[in-house]
Amino acid sequence: MIEIRNLHKTFSGDPVLRGIDMDVLDGETLVILGPSGQGKTVLIKSLVRLIEPDSGSIRYDGAEILGLSKREFREVQKTISFVFQENALFDFLNIQENLGLYLRMHTRLTEEEIYAEVKRSLEFVRLDEEVLVKFPEELSGGMKKRVAIARSMIQNPCYMFYDEPTTGLDEANVEMVIDLIDLFKKKVCATAVIVTHDIHLMREVSDRVILLKEGKIFFVGNKEDISAKTLHTLYGTGEKYDR
Repeated sequence: MIEIRNLHKTFSGDPVLRGIDMDVLDGETLVILGPSGQGKTVLIKSLVRLIEPDSGSIRYDGAEILGLSKREFREVQKTISFVFQENALFDFLNIQENLGLYLRMHTRLTEEEIYAEVKRSLEFVRLDEEVLVKFPEELSGGMKKRVAIARSMIQNPCYMFYDEPTTGLDEANVEMVIDLIDLFKKKVCATAVIVTHDIHLMREVSDRVILLKEGKIFFVGNKEDISAKTLHTLYGTGEKYDR
């Protein structure tokens, strides 16, 4: 369980997070929904200390993580995996090297064992071995997203974080990513936090939903309880609420 209390973050005098209080329950997929510019990415990056909050508390399984040294936080990081909006693959490494890097750095597996894990992760995201020799720039956006999810599988996390996982993808790849998020929950890691502006994604994968506007939470609950009026308040006009 992750407990967040009174979280604040300001950039250049502009408040972005304004006293966030929320919990991530074990075994749930929590979707943080809202349009761009509401603080969603700052919030999710704060939860894993990619951004340092100005004040507040973040507890993983009862243990406070803010204030830990970088060395102390590395133990917590071993339980976390993060799929970035832009995937964050290393351009100078091919896909095999990208996928095997974590195991080379943090385990004593042999090269044969590492290759077996890499191959297993590719099979999980439905990619063929031929992509292993390719570099990220040679892959489509959908394939890079699947590689990023495969890398997370190799890490075998306890907590999974996704930042806008469907942004920039066509409809077919959006559905593929939705399927993989669901499979990841069933087979690898049951607890996930997803930030997104995508109402369709929220409706497909969420167990609970937080609606974020101007750095504040104004709704926490089940997706069935979110009305078109509430979404209109969040998004304004022009959004297809029934998608």
